[in-house]
Amino acid sequence: MVAKTADDLVQALQRCGLFGSEQFALIAAAISPFGSNTQAALQHLVDCHHLSAFQARKFLAGKTAELFFGPYIISDRLGEGGMGRVYRARHARLGREVALKVIRPNLLANPIIRGRYEREARAAAKLVHPNIVQLIDADEFAGRSYLAMEFVDGVDLARLVANYGVLSVPEACEYIRQASLGLQHAHEHGFVHRDIKPSNIVVSGERHIPRAHGPAHVKVLDMGLIRGGFEEMEGGTDLTRDGTVVGTPDYMAPEQARNSSTVDHRADLYALGCTFYVLLTRDPPFIGGNALDKLFKHQTDQPRPLQAVRPDVPAGLAQIVARLMAKKPEQRFASAAELAAYLVPFTRLSEGPAIIPAASTSTATTETPPPNIATPSATPVVAGIHEPPAAPSPFAFTASTMPALPASTRSTKSRSVSATNRTGLRTGTIVGIWLFVVAVLGVSIWFTIERMRQPEVPATPSAPITPRAATPSQVEQPEVKSPTPTRRPKKKD
Repeated sequence: MVAKTADDLVQALQRCGLFGSEQFALIAAAISPFGSNTQAALQHLVDCHHLSAFQARKFLAGKTAELFFGPYIISDRLGEGGMGRVYRARHARLGREVALKVIRPNLLANPIIRGRYEREARAAAKLVHPNIVQLIDADEFAGRSYLAMEFVDGVDLARLVANYGVLSVPEACEYIRQASLGLQHAHEHGFVHRDIKPSNIVVSGERHIPRAHGPAHVKVLDMGLIRGGFEEMEGGTDLTRDGTVVGTPDYMAPEQARNSSTVDHRADLYALGCTFYVLLTRDPPFIGGNALDKLFKHQTDQPRPLQAVRPDVPAGLAQIVARLMAKKPEQRFASAAELAAYLVPFTRLSEGPAIIPAASTSTATTETPPPNIATPSATPVVAGIHEPPAAPSPFAFTASTMPALPASTRSTKSRSVSATNRTGLRTGTIVGIWLFVVAVLGVSIWFTIERMRQPEVPATPSAPITPRAATPSQVEQPEVKSPTPTRRPKKKD
């Protein structure tokens, strides 16, 4: 029934079972001044944190029954995927907050798939690690199966990058390092995730939860849940074909595209490398084309070199990312633990992670404060009910909210700045040498061309050789023979 008056709203609040007798008395007194303006009364309860905006909208629409699912009380809707819808909920008796995933009924209609689902759910419940979201409960209510998982009040890496752009090198390395520790634990127990991607890694802690007192904390989602045989296409990005190809094309290892059922833990390392690439560049390794085009590129092409996109990425880190995305499994790291060990030098745990604004793609010595994660203007308003103004997010730094760095941290930061200056000096020297060599070559080529363009000057003919006059003694005189005298015959008298 839709609550049209204050009496209707009070009765609905009393019947819903969300409040004890003492709490209900306080709530009834708080909304009585609003009279028949039930929307304003509900907004007041949301502002006072007696109800969530999701619950208030259900009250306003007369759908309070949808706030209960088995032993859980639903407070918000977190999202929807191929397996079903995910809600934020609280166990009615234990008071534990969970992420409640309600499985689509048609997905478990096949008895074989259902049996596999139940077996893997029991096995996944045994995965207990600080960097893995734990499966708490798996049961059925009103003919619908559900999974109750540890609730993490954080932001997944896909949304983090979409909102704030590329991450700094130390922050990205710390997130991947923690995720690799969680994967190592799962791999040691025989699990392969097969769908590692930014949206399946969530970060929480000091840099996200208001008034928290711990460092950033990373957890891997959906570890141990089956994906083959029943997962649907979701937004055109997830691909499943007869249970042989499972995963997301942007992050899928070459061998996984051929047959997902035969891959080992190294397929997760390849996907983690693609996720690493996204954190540092904001784009997946291969952009454009449909799902099959991307699968083919993962088989044959090489992504754009990391340092060509992010020049501030150290060469050693670029080699780590390239090794993670090697085409052949044997060329990657042997284990996730080995990867975590290699990443330790690239993290700055004492300073904590920092977010680079989307407009910048290089490491800056001065941190620019990003926009607030939760601002009242960005909160969606549905049916006149919206979330109360959120506390300032730890991601939005100001001079008054950001704690002073200890002396050791400041000196470390100064050393990092000096190292950056030295790197820039070396780079400038190399560029200068190359420019000098190019200039010398250019001048040489110019002189050669100019010489070739000049017309050839004919050689000056030498003066004719005048023979010297011979002296009379030197002139060969022809031999003159004196004529032989002719005898005349004598005349006869």
